[in-house]
Amino acid sequence: MASIWEHKDKEGILKRIWRGMRPNSRLELAEVIKEAGEREIIDEDTEEMIRGVFDISTLRIADIMIPRSQMITIDSRCSLTEAVNIIAEHGHSRYPVSQEDKDHIAGILNAKDLLPYVSGIKQAPGSLEQILRPCVFVPETKRVDSMLKQFQENHLHIAVVVDEFGGVCGLVTIEDILELIVGEISDEYDDMQTESPSIVKGPDKDTYLVKGLTEIDEFNDYFHTTLPDIDVDTIAGLVIHVFGHLPAKDESIKIGRFTFKVLTATRRQVHLLQVTAGPEEQEEDA
Repeated sequence: MASIWEHKDKEGILKRIWRGMRPNSRLELAEVIKEAGEREIIDEDTEEMIRGVFDISTLRIADIMIPRSQMITIDSRCSLTEAVNIIAEHGHSRYPVSQEDKDHIAGILNAKDLLPYVSGIKQAPGSLEQILRPCVFVPETKRVDSMLKQFQENHLHIAVVVDEFGGVCGLVTIEDILELIVGEISDEYDDMQTESPSIVKGPDKDTYLVKGLTEIDEFNDYFHTTLPDIDVDTIAGLVIHVFGHLPAKDESIKIGRFTFKVLTATRRQVHLLQVTAGPEEQEEDA
């Protein structure tokens, strides 16, 4: 379905707007907002936020959820120490806890609920399941604006998404929805990732970990190479351009003598890639 922002038949709407008539539909209101942005009555950020409000009223949870393949879960049989290690590795505040597999979610583990036990203030529970919070399950067809209202009314931050057969197909958080309106939200964990090196030697020969925001010039200097000259500034931008779409986790592609594999990504951005360097004599094929 075409977006209201891409509607081609604007002439009649704009004529009525110029004559001072009030918009009579969502489409006309969208055109008023677009016109206000073009005439600099509102700034670009404000226009994007208003567009985001429109988006959450038309999108479904399936459009924005973190897919099952990218869900980070904790096994209910993990010890407290193992759970803390997973939390430290991934930096999230809440995790679904699974029994057997991702289709069997026992509850949600809030990272802060572990603090009294790992600090010795309270005696460690017999299992993680004793400190889990209830898990909310929502259908993938649920509208995003309805999901936001449910989050707000019930003081929730996370929900597990299920398909028509009851199988777990993804995860949605209140942050995912708010980012539709205000853009990418960074936290302290994101800052830690930003401060770490952009390119790190991997454990295997000729493999490296490369941040998506690494400048192409920095990549070229590090590897003494010349990547294809296109109108992008970062490695993530180059990879997305060559893919022709925003790649998901574990997708890979070859560019010149380098193979780029996506390790972490959201629906908006590629964050971390594994890069495998091939022999230098293949550089001419770039």
